[in-house]
This record gives sequence, structure tokens and C-alpha cells, in this order.
Amino acid sequence: MSKSKRYCLGMIATLVSLVVFSYILFDKKIEAHASTIVQAGEPYFISFNQALTVESVTDGNISIVDQQGKAVKATLQLDAAAKVLSIEGLAVGNYTIHVKKAAFKSGKALQKDNQFDLQVVNKITKITSQQDLKAYFTTFLMADKSPVIMEAESKEESKMLSDVAMDSASGGGAGYSTTNNQVEGIEEGDIAITDGQYIYSIVDNRIMITDAKNMKVVKKLVVSKDAYPSHLMLHENTLIVAYSTYIETSKEPYYDGKSVAKVAFYDVKDANNPKLIREIGQDGYLTNLRKAGNYLYVVSNQTPNYWMLREVEDMDLLPYTYDTSGVDQALPFGKIRILPESNTPNYLIVSAIDVSNIASAKLNTESYLGNSGQLYMSQNAIYMASMNYSHMLMMRSEVEATSEVSMPAEVNETTIYKIAVDKTSIRMAAQGKVKGSVLNQFSMDEHNGYIRIATTEGNAWGSEANSKNHLFILDNALKQVGSVNDLAQGERIYSARFMGEKAYIVTFKETDPLFVIDTKNPQAPKVLGELKIPGFSNYLHPIGENHLLGIGYDTEVKMESGSKEPIVLTKGMKLSLFNVTDLANPIEQDAVIIGGRGTYSEVQNDHKALFRDARNNYYGFPITIYEPGEDEDRLTYKGTGAQIYKVTTAGIELAGDLTEPARPGEQYEDSYNVVQRILYTGDNLYTVSRTKITSYQMSTFKKQQMIGF
Repeated sequence: MSKSKRYCLGMIATLVSLVVFSYILFDKKIEAHASTIVQAGEPYFISFNQALTVESVTDGNISIVDQQGKAVKATLQLDAAAKVLSIEGLAVGNYTIHVKKAAFKSGKALQKDNQFDLQVVNKITKITSQQDLKAYFTTFLMADKSPVIMEAESKEESKMLSDVAMDSASGGGAGYSTTNNQVEGIEEGDIAITDGQYIYSIVDNRIMITDAKNMKVVKKLVVSKDAYPSHLMLHENTLIVAYSTYIETSKEPYYDGKSVAKVAFYDVKDANNPKLIREIGQDGYLTNLRKAGNYLYVVSNQTPNYWMLREVEDMDLLPYTYDTSGVDQALPFGKIRILPESNTPNYLIVSAIDVSNIASAKLNTESYLGNSGQLYMSQNAIYMASMNYSHMLMMRSEVEATSEVSMPAEVNETTIYKIAVDKTSIRMAAQGKVKGSVLNQFSMDEHNGYIRIATTEGNAWGSEANSKNHLFILDNALKQVGSVNDLAQGERIYSARFMGEKAYIVTFKETDPLFVIDTKNPQAPKVLGELKIPGFSNYLHPIGENHLLGIGYDTEVKMESGSKEPIVLTKGMKLSLFNVTDLANPIEQDAVIIGGRGTYSEVQNDHKALFRDARNNYYGFPITIYEPGEDEDRLTYKGTGAQIYKVTTAGIELAGDLTEPARPGEQYEDSYNVVQRILYTGDNLYTVSRTKITSYQMSTFKKQQMIGF
């Protein structure tokens, strides 16, 4: 089997791993006989393209019989649209679900009655043997075999379906820039860093080590030809390089492989000649890296190749760790736990190691079967916000097409897992649930023993928009103690930031409401103020105690002829200075619009792209600028580079424009020349791209030197 084919299978399996519940659709011309396995205590969902009658769940048109043909009782419920049927309360056993034609509302009707086989098995709550592990993954294997088919649509319906497819405010240590981390003291790693003397930057599969003062590349470090680093960190004289790689695991006559997250440690006391000290690894894609003091935490997510159980009976499903100072080891069963109420064929793998003595430190690894998700880390815990899905993978019927499509999942709730960390000790400490979904890590914050979490529930777009936003406060055991519910109905959260006892939440659909919420009393949080302005902020950064810098987009609301809803168009990039001195009346004190539609900065989706220099109150970011063309549908590329702003409580002022204008005839930016990060050492500023580093004099922003890679 080719490597590309193995990769495709792996991607398909990763998508399939999202299937938490069974999802079945009907076709007029195909009689479906689905045989699906679910674990006891979990709901079983059947989704239809046409609505059922409300009475069908009680009038006998939907019925369930056991293996002997005897009718059994279960809890049947329909969703608000009467198109999704949920079945709960069945004991372990084999069942057949009958759905009669009369169960559907008048209009389009199925040609015949349908029946579906369902097997309910004991829920596996603990892994103590290979047999337990195999049984756990076999549940998903059987679910994957279910025929997933749907009613034939009209051409219009068919087309529609196919189209769906911190506060480290100082910004620097001893005279040089640091990574813009969410939580002070919790290092996240980045693609370009400095120790004040050297700049370490990732360029494809190499790490370029550049003498900043002399503007000279002193080393092009290659971990291995197949290693493409994603995170760099420095711990004293140790360079930490994290990456994901793919290794082949062959077993005749079957060939397969898997992703492995690895971390290499180099002694860079002599940066001209880095020496590998040690390399560790664990199965799965690298999803997060954190360092608190002397301790490094590595988080990966693995979907083992469980589908090969159909062909290889003794398939090894255990997660492994790797270490150049020892042998590759499978995790013992005592290190594999099942996340409560999480039912997906994934491993969440967490490792911890003391980097102050990396040559001999012991690697401690724990693994959890279940969902991963957004990660937030405080000084003593890792929080995982795992979204629970109800609408999953669908397959087009053979009548229309043979290709798979992925429909958007509807998120009902989020489960939060608290993993307590103490040096290299890792322990699952608590779990809790909240309504809605989490946007990103900034939607979570721990303060005075409580975890605060902002979520969006429902869908903010389309004719059936029903979204609402919430702020929940959970105690140390992740039990809800307080909440603010139903904020900005019909909108969704675009950014959140917590500062001390205050929470700031930006929602958006047509305007940008900024909510100021007081969480001083965890049992009774309350909205203090609200501001509505055009545009929205994707990221909020604290400026002192009473101001926030919002980074996002300006917008325009237009009503097109024949449309029932207005259309919201993004325009130029927008910087907003919010003054929250009067908490009940927040104001947009100043604003700057950069470019027009198409203007983009990496800081919009990666907070680590924000440059900070507290000495001068400078904030900057990479930027690519477009302006409107001669007609409305065309854009004109103006240039790419970086911009530096002086941001104080008085306002926002452009301090340095480091963009390079477009060359004659250039219609769009060269991705290799786009600035990725901005750093400083002493009085010099540096822009870093994949092809070069350019230095500037900080006081004048005059270009000094450029070195190409």
C-alpha cells in the first residue's frame, strides 16, 4: 500500500473517529438494514430527511422488538424539527427498530416500511487487558460498518449537500522579546524565539540559528529529514524542538503506519554547534506543548488503526512512548483510563518531564480513551474542553453519488476534564459539563480556585439560527456554581479575555457587542456593561488594568435584492482600544482601520504572532494588505510585511510601517516572504519569514540588514 493511500486511510479514520453516536439516513430506493453497536446507557440517534409526526413515538408507528420478536419499551424522543429520533433505555441485547410509512408527516413518503438492527453491549469502563482494549475499539469498528444512506433529493437539494463539505504584558525578558503566552509563567512555544543573542526560527524541516547582532546564520539544524518542527522553546541552555512525524509499522501481509509526537532537546550553550542531548516521543499528533518552570508537558491525540481489526485479529492497539535513552515501550494497562462520558476511538496522551536535568530525567506518561479538544493550562492543572457531537458523518446514497461528505456537527454540550499536574505527576482530578461549545483556549480561565468558561450554544447562521452565549463558573470539582446565560441571542462568541475578576466577551453577527462581566461573586456573576460597534475582534489583549486592545475586522452590512437577511461583509483589519474604566459604560476610545477587504494578519488566529515591547508600549503583527479594486469583486494587492503601533491609554498610533509594497504586476503575496514573527533584542527589531530575517533600528524603524536563508 502506498504511503499516500495509508495517509488517506488515516485521515478517513480520524474523521470517522468523530462519530460519537450512530447516524442513519434513508433512501426511497434502498432498503436499509443497519446493524449498529452502541454501549449501554448511551443514546442511539436516527436522522431523517423528512419530519415524523409527533404522535409516532407513542402511536405504534415506531416500535422496537427484541431478538425473540417481543416488543420492548424504550424512551423515544424527537428533536424540535421532528427529524432526529433518539432512543434510550435499552438493556444489553439485540433489537430491531421498525419505522412505518405512517410515522411520517403527509407529503413525501417512503415507499416501504423500514427496519434497523441495533446491538446494545456492556459499557467498557476500565481497561485491564488486551481483550478489554479490543472490545472497546470493536464497538466503533462495528458502528463504522453501518450503511449510511439518505433519501434521494432534488437537484437543488443535492447541490446544497455537496457544497457542505495571559497576560505576559511585559513582552520581554532581559532586553529581548518573549512569546505572547496566555498565562504568565506557562510557556507555549512558538515558531521563532530568541535568547537575546541568537534567533531560532523554523523554516520547513530546518531550524535556522542566526546570530542576531552580526546577522549571520550560524547553523541550519535538521532534526531528521522527515521532521517538520512546530514548536520551539528555550530552557536556559537547552533548545526544545517539538514536532509530529510519521513512522511505518509493517506486519506482513499488511502495511500501515502512525503519527508520533516527538520532542528533541539540544544543548545550545555553543549555538554554533548544538548537541542533541535526548529525544522523547509518544504516539499521536502533537496537539499542545506547555512548560511550567522546569517541567515540560506534551499532549498528543491518537486514533489507532482499529479498522485493521477486520483483517488482523491480534492488532496492537496500545499507545507507545519512545526515548533515545531507552527502549520503545507500550503503555501498561494501568496507564490507560477511559474518560467518563466520552465515547470516541481516540487516545489523549499526556507526558511530563523535568527539563532541568533532561539527560537523566524520568518521562511520565498517562493516556485517556476519549475526546480531546481545546486546551487551557493554569499553574497546577490542564483543562481539556471536549465537544460532544450529535450529528455526524453521512454518506450520499448510491442513487446520487458514491462519495462521502461531512456534514457540520451540531454541538450540544462541552465536557471539561481537569488533569491535575504537580511536577511530573499527572492525575485526572475532575470532570464537568456546560452547554454549548468553546471557541479557543482564551474562552477558559482559572481564578481563585474557580474555572470560568465562555460558550456558544446553537447555530448563529442560516434561517434556523438559534444561538445564545453563556459564561459558566465551576468550582474546583468542576461543579457549576454560577452563570450568565443567553447573551447576544442569534450571535456567537468571537473572542474572550479574563482579567482578574472581570470577563470580557465579544460576540458578533452584524455588530460587535463587547460584554463586561463581573465574576467577583462566583455564585452570582453579572453583566456590568455592553458596547455595540461595527466589526468584531478575534483577539483581545490587556493594556494596563482598564483598557483592552481588540484585533479583528471592520464590517459592512448590506441588504441585497431578494434577500430576507442582510449580508455581512468583512472590510479592512481593525484595531480597537476599549476603555473599560467605567465598567457599566465601556467605550471604543480609539480605532484604526488597515487596508480593505482581503487584508490579513496571522495574529487574527494565532495570538503568538503579536509582538510586544513594554519599554516603548509597542504592539505589532505581520500583515498583508489589500485594497478594493476598480470593481467591487476585485482586490488590489498592496504589499506585505509588518506594522508596529504605539498603544497607550491615550490611543493607537502607527509607529513603524515595515511593509514592502507590491512590485509592478504582482497580484498577490509570496507566502515564503510573508512575515511570520517579529522579535527584538536590545535596540534592534527583526522580522522573520520563511526566506529571510530583516533587521531594523528600533528608534527609527530604518532597515539595517537582511539575511536570506
